Amino acid sequence: MKGLRVNPKARKYVLLIAVAIMLISVVALADVIYYYKGVITATVSPAPLTFYSGSNFTYTSPSGMTCTAKLNSYVPKYANFTATSNGFTATIQLTNASYAYFYHALGLVVNTPGWLYVTNVTISGTPIVEQLTIVIQNAYSGQSVCSFTVITNAEPITNTTGPCSLSTGPYFISIIAQPIASLSAGSTEIITFYFGYNIASNATVPLPPING
Repeated sequence: MKGLRVNPKARKYVLLIAVAIMLISVVALADVIYYYKGVITATVSPAPLTFYSGSNFTYTSPSGMTCTAKLNSYVPKYANFTATSNGFTATIQLTNASYAYFYHALGLVVNTPGWLYVTNVTISGTPIVEQLTIVIQNAYSGQSVCSFTVITNAEPITNTTGPCSLSTGPYFISIIAQPIASLSAGSTEIITFYFGYNIASNATVPLPPING
């Protein structure tokens, strides 16, 4: 029986297919991957800071010591401060006065000792605030514990503020706003910032960019 004769052209195609299969195999074998497993368990713990608004602010310490004070969270046509579960919102009115002092606008209870600072300040709209300062005051003594400049020269601060050490207990938050020299009726500026609260050390770490 005579052997089969293979068409030279067909032999060429077979060779090309074999080479292609070899190349594909080499590419597949070029990947070396190691996988490491990470597991994150998230639970809910008490908040280290709690903000309060309204007309009255009452705090009772674990030892039974009570602090009761009046808040100025809402003054019709001039100020409206509202505490939220993750901070606060506020609407303030500026006039031709040199400064506007929103005294004891909010209450703050520190549940866990730590270091407070301000970071990631942004503004939008028409600049009408020349300087904005946040003052933290001890609710028992009324004395200022620390202050944070949020806006200076009508521009937001670009770096985090120095940390302020807070122990457990009640505090007041007051706001001092200096308007620009010439105010235009109807102008609106929105100021956004974050309170950073480090419960581990006095390092001030800005909030990284968040998408979504």
